[in-house]
Amino acid sequence: MNDEIQTAIGELRTAFPPHPLDVQSAFEEWGRTYNDGARFKSEAHGKRWDELPSRFLEFHHDALLFLEPAILAEVVPAYLATALRRDPELDMLPRFLIGVLTRNQDDDNDRDRFDARFGGLPAAQQQAVAHALEAWERSFESPERRRPITEALARYWRITKGK
Repeated sequence: MNDEIQTAIGELRTAFPPHPLDVQSAFEEWGRTYNDGARFKSEAHGKRWDELPSRFLEFHHDALLFLEPAILAEVVPAYLATALRRDPELDMLPRFLIGVLTRNQDDDNDRDRFDARFGGLPAAQQQAVAHALEAWERSFESPERRRPITEALARYWRITKGK
């Protein structure tokens, strides 16, 4: 793991201080149909985001689409750190994570949902996400691998980073 990746993970840890998670309401508003909600809650409740194993995060990659905004803000650093480390268990998680972190400017509902999730994050947390995405983007040599991350940055994170 290179220094930039380690720095980005450290910034996530500072901006999102690890503490025991309360995920009991994780799927109340948007995720009542998430099939593995009970398992997510039982396995994540009481753990800190930096204690969530890669295998758990990969298994629950699709939970990103269903999590309440407050809970997503609690666990997004875990997903980002795992993606940055390129843990060997990863398959679908990076694609789902980039999808959730990309603001859709063409669909009002998707844009509103994105804004509900990330628009209220404090500046330090938005910066930490932006820096993590930038480090992740630079970690790939292939323009094809960088493209979705570059798009996520361009649509929101580079704009908000200066706030």
